[in-house]
Amino acid sequence: MTVQGVIFDCDGVLIDSRRANVRFYGLILELLGLSPMSLEDEDYVHSHTVQESLAYLVPDELLDSAKRARKNITYQEVIGFISLEPGIREVLDCLRQAEIPCAVNTNRTDTMDMILEEFELGPYFNPVVTSRDVSRPKPHPESLHVILDAWGLTPGQVVFIGDSLVDEQAARGAGTLFWAYKNESLSADRYIFDHQEIIAELKLYLRSS
Repeated sequence: MTVQGVIFDCDGVLIDSRRANVRFYGLILELLGLSPMSLEDEDYVHSHTVQESLAYLVPDELLDSAKRARKNITYQEVIGFISLEPGIREVLDCLRQAEIPCAVNTNRTDTMDMILEEFELGPYFNPVVTSRDVSRPKPHPESLHVILDAWGLTPGQVVFIGDSLVDEQAARGAGTLFWAYKNESLSADRYIFDHQEIIAELKLYLRSS
């Protein structure tokens, strides 16, 4: 079996955005006079859509206010809290040299384009599938099927690299290989702890090897 396509989750795999997520949702909670997030809350918003996260964090009677507060917060206020995961650009360069297509599968909504532009990652990925591009975001496998259809590949020819339970569930639902990044609690085909390991693993699978 050879890997002919690699799909990346965004948050926690391409970028370290935990501080930015804490800042973004913290500003909303502050505007509503609510308590800061717990560690469990932070884990949840790290891997879910903004709509799901607000519904999780905010009482029903304040949800409309939370949505209005969100519109008053520009992502420029938090993007400075984001950094690239170390070594990711080397991985992407390796894959591009091997002519292996790469895609992004994320539960972000309208901020993914800004991330790609800020870190000059756009040319590496086609397609980029966000939660607004599907009717059922992760953990449903619809987003992975969109990518597989775009590439004309079967699930067994593709690896999805993610770091959360919703990524694992989406991969299992679609039938792709799943490599867990920095998360041994997941059920995965491989466990990866830095991007240099990804390069080493991919060399075993790449069709050009």
